[in-house]
Amino acid sequence: MNAHADTLADRLAIVDTVIAYATAVDTRDWGKFEALFTPDAEWEYRAGGEHHTGPERITARVRPSIERLDATQHLLTNHVVAVDGDTATHTCYYLAQHLRGTGRFLAAGRYVDELRRADGRWLIAGRVLISTWAEGDPSILRD
Repeated sequence: MNAHADTLADRLAIVDTVIAYATAVDTRDWGKFEALFTPDAEWEYRAGGEHHTGPERITARVRPSIERLDATQHLLTNHVVAVDGDTATHTCYYLAQHLRGTGRFLAAGRYVDELRRADGRWLIAGRVLISTWAEGDPSILRD
């Protein structure tokens, strides 16, 4: 493959990893979700003042808030990828719908990611969730 084709393949693989995150959350596939992170991955939710390190701790944070819901749908768009060898940066917009009973919470923002290539796969080494707006009832995310 030439360098241009390699860059395009990396970009597609990175976007696939990011989309796999959203799909794993929405399908409650926690094994797949956890496997998307490097062992030392960091996950930060700025609006909540939260920071978690490691796939197990990240999953332990995300899973309970999602499991209590009836349905979620995470839509991702405006992907921007920059590859530098075996590391990359990625940003995209998210629109996340959360449903529980008659309650609904819609959140929008940006993911800012760092990724690393490991064993031929692109994995999330760092993710920052930056909330830009929300509407509805955020209490459905809590007990």
